[in-house]
Amino acid sequence: MEINGKLYIVADNQDDCHELQDLLVGTPWQVSCFDDTTAAVNAIQVDHPAVVVINLPFSDLQDQLLALASLDLDVAYIMVLPEIDPRQVVELFHQNVSDVVIRPFTGDRFREAVKRASGCKSLLVQNRQYREQLEKANRELEESLRILEIDQMAGRQVQHSLLPVTPLRHGDYEIAHRIVPSLFLSGDFVGYNVVFDRYMVLYVADVSGHGASSAFLTVLLKFILNRILRRHISLNDHEAMAKAPLGFIEHINRQIMALGLDKHLTLFSASIDMEQNILRYSVAAHMPTPVFFSEGDVRTLPGKGKPVGIFDNATWDVQEIMLPEKFAMVIVSDGVLEFLPGKSYREKEQYLADTVAHSDTSMESICEGLGINEVGDVPDDVTVLTIRRGF
Repeated sequence: MEINGKLYIVADNQDDCHELQDLLVGTPWQVSCFDDTTAAVNAIQVDHPAVVVINLPFSDLQDQLLALASLDLDVAYIMVLPEIDPRQVVELFHQNVSDVVIRPFTGDRFREAVKRASGCKSLLVQNRQYREQLEKANRELEESLRILEIDQMAGRQVQHSLLPVTPLRHGDYEIAHRIVPSLFLSGDFVGYNVVFDRYMVLYVADVSGHGASSAFLTVLLKFILNRILRRHISLNDHEAMAKAPLGFIEHINRQIMALGLDKHLTLFSASIDMEQNILRYSVAAHMPTPVFFSEGDVRTLPGKGKPVGIFDNATWDVQEIMLPEKFAMVIVSDGVLEFLPGKSYREKEQYLADTVAHSDTSMESICEGLGINEVGDVPDDVTVLTIRRGF
């Protein structure tokens, strides 16, 4: 493949030029002859022919033409030498010469050298163009990634600002959380608040997938919970709060199904009546099940239900238990299971329960016992939420 049809011949005299020009008769090359090196250099720099054939004594090649050959990658240079000198040939190839022909040679050999040199140079030019295109694409990609990282960091700050204060203490009760995202944005989220100075409402959510789409759904959850709480507070609806979280998961399910986000989530939602010390909770496929610890006894809370965002008319049962004077409850997301010791789910669940039983029930102690503090890049979002009374 030829870059263009121009071919220059540079020689000591016109006779040598015409000798080589005659060998190209019948080919598509547009041949120009030069017996003046300076004129040839000027013409090459202006026209950039596809091929330049140089028929000059080797000693005369140590200046402008070879310097030009070293710098101009768009032009293929062929050197014609009167005899074989390996050192000269090697030096010429080091100077970016495409081919060397040694006298005597046939017309076929010369034309083949021209064809091969122009084809190789065309590939070099193409490769350079591809490289330039690739470098440009890489620069654009790096800029896009930089902008995306800035956006992700901004989104992370927004998501973090929506999380509740940790720890939150009210009377004898304390609730705290820790979230370790696998990416900038997390699909795990927690929400809790105190309503009417009596009810502590809370949830732990784990949205399917990672990244921005999952994080968006956590923001929606925050909006839904706040809207429900504002309505109950504005209506002074103590009766509804006394039944919470009855209907809460069903309401979220309808909202997500209506949006058609192709997302689902697992959820643990609960409400604590801090006057009567009653815990009411619902489980929507959340695993592992919450660990409850009191007076040296550790157990998992019963409860099961379908995930949220898949089934139109699903319902979720509300469980109710009395809370002792001193207890701790720990809810974690399934990301914790990724690095807990044990081969089976039961073994990991038991390790979680043992860790809670041997801790002082503080967030720091539990995270240390589970090894969360030592984990570097987590494969899945990790959430720990603790509720304590009397510690």
